[in-house]
Amino acid sequence: MDKLTAMHFFTRVAYLGSFSKVAKELHTSPSNVSKHIADLESRLGVRLLQRTTRVTTLTLAGEKYLKQCENILDLIGTAENEVLAQKERVSGLMRVSLPSLFANADTSRMLAEFMEKYPDLDIELHLNDRFVDLVDEGYDLSVRASFVQPDSSLIYRFVGKICIDLVGAKGYFEKHGYPKNAADLQHHDFIDHGNSAAGTVILSKAGVLERVNVHQRVRANNTHMVRDLVVQEQGIAFIPRLATLYHPDLERVLTDYDPGYLTLSVVYPERRHTPQKVYKFVEFLAAWFERERQTPWH
Repeated sequence: MDKLTAMHFFTRVAYLGSFSKVAKELHTSPSNVSKHIADLESRLGVRLLQRTTRVTTLTLAGEKYLKQCENILDLIGTAENEVLAQKERVSGLMRVSLPSLFANADTSRMLAEFMEKYPDLDIELHLNDRFVDLVDEGYDLSVRASFVQPDSSLIYRFVGKICIDLVGAKGYFEKHGYPKNAADLQHHDFIDHGNSAAGTVILSKAGVLERVNVHQRVRANNTHMVRDLVVQEQGIAFIPRLATLYHPDLERVLTDYDPGYLTLSVVYPERRHTPQKVYKFVEFLAAWFERERQTPWH
């Protein structure tokens, strides 16, 4: 039995509470995870995990053993990271999920800068507007632009905010008029993102919230589709400024109301030892967004 592998499997099961999730995370089979932990329990002569049909929890002996395993794996991880940091060599494949609004020249420029710095690293990008399951779908990390942080089991690294504007095409406003206040929005067609609250708009002015029921002409789960329908004069929409930078034909309205923001975070699974490729990319993203903080989309 490989003791270190068994310890690693054990600590991951302790944190994730599932043999199958650990197997997916570590690219092995649930039976292999189970065998290593069974061999570990047999060698120690104690039960470390209490298994039921729904959940796996630590026994008292398991809690004590977990602390020692963490210390041992921490020492090994620290030693390995120090060597890797000295070499400054990041390699392998990194799978990344990005919101669709990041499909632009600025993001390409950012990625090119990172790839120049780490030429031995390959990157697989997936652009979509859903919250992917990082562990089940095999992603190393995700960049999320949202109002909430829905999963407390993940590590969130805040990197900035993206301003959201209420915009429409000039041709649309020539036909339907410009809204002068929140109440006027009930007379306009909205193109809404699929993740937004159905038929409701909430605006703030001087700290006072105003809630308005509006007509959702279209709901789409892709930011670029929402924007393009607005460009085609089919309605108005709340759109991240990052997605409208290169569309001067779109006009902002109700600018006297408080601006809205999406929280921008880099998200990755909670692990005792973050892989170097993830660590380097997270640090690079944080520094890049800090450097770009004064750009117009903020």
